[in-house]
Amino acid sequence: MDSSRIAHQELEERVGGLQSALRARSVDGAVILQRADLIYYTDSVFQGALVVPAEGRAALFVWRGEGLLSPDCPWEPVAVRGMGKLPTALAAGQWSHWRRIGYEEDVLPVALWNHVGAAWPAAERVDVSPVIRAQRQVKSETELTRVRRSGRALSEGFKALPGMIRTGRREFEVQMELEMVLRRAGDQAGGRSRAFNSEARGVVACGAAAAVETAFDGPIGQPGRNPLAPFGAGAGEIRPNQPVIVDVTAGVDGYLTDMTRTFCLGRLERRFAEAHAFCVYVLEEITRRLVPGAVPEELYEWAVAEAEAAGWGEHFMNRGRNKVRFLAHGIGLELDELPVLARRFRDPLQENMVIAVEPKVIFEDGGVGVEDTLIVKAGGAEIVTPMRLDLIDLSH
Repeated sequence: MDSSRIAHQELEERVGGLQSALRARSVDGAVILQRADLIYYTDSVFQGALVVPAEGRAALFVWRGEGLLSPDCPWEPVAVRGMGKLPTALAAGQWSHWRRIGYEEDVLPVALWNHVGAAWPAAERVDVSPVIRAQRQVKSETELTRVRRSGRALSEGFKALPGMIRTGRREFEVQMELEMVLRRAGDQAGGRSRAFNSEARGVVACGAAAAVETAFDGPIGQPGRNPLAPFGAGAGEIRPNQPVIVDVTAGVDGYLTDMTRTFCLGRLERRFAEAHAFCVYVLEEITRRLVPGAVPEELYEWAVAEAEAAGWGEHFMNRGRNKVRFLAHGIGLELDELPVLARRFRDPLQENMVIAVEPKVIFEDGGVGVEDTLIVKAGGAEIVTPMRLDLIDLSH
């Protein structure tokens, strides 16, 4: 077996875990349609559906991409002639008696939800997204291997950045060259977000570009190249004595990692240097505290209180209407997984959760900060994206 593939037994155990959760909620079965969730349960990319009964064997329906199924996928595919024929196939199966059906209601389009639901017109529909997202929080050893590969590729790209950041270069040129290095290092050139209307490519931002109005739920402005595509680096020039903040993701074998470092060409104003040192302090302290049993809300509240005490509260995690109300986000098959270090997230952390911690301070004329992807471990988090955290002066 290819060591990078998820084993047959592990895939069956994942579906078994979902079945246990369905039984605990008195749900007869679930229909899984969203791609990231299908990848999690089958280790494959295709167009189709996985039907999971609370008891008994799951069934896999495929209408495009059957040849892409993992050789370790435990379920023989049933061919369906397109999504339009899926309700008929479901109604003809052994599940016609179901009365409570689970769906991924956080991501499923209403039209598709209604279309598939036609197979059980009298059934109650139940949102099983929280169950699936909770299950996906804790990564297996195979998943962690993929996360570490992703982190190595991303770190390799960041370590090449000093040769790319030069006075007069456009921000998007730096990001373009960085992406070339990442591709050569194994980056898959694409990532997934679960949130509706969430588009991002990472960003390279010099000075005030980091503080522009943003339509993305992240702490750095995303100028982009066009007002109808306001994400990624813009066309601003790299200038001396200005912070250059780089926040980019990479993906290997389906799994994403996220990283931020701050550079400069020459001396920065004292407030930038001090704010960056504060962000490093927060990241290092959270890395130490990211252990099983820690409460996400408490970690977030600690960081906010530290920012207030240090005088950075107004600008911590951006400012005004662009301020975000989290310190870190889970990451894996999707950029925005659980857990989140934020208020109201009180379930204790578990070992082998993967979290991107990103303390940042954004002023009107520039931003600084750091970010590492971390694995929750008993003695403190394992750093997946290792590289120096200090403000990197490239003028020497």
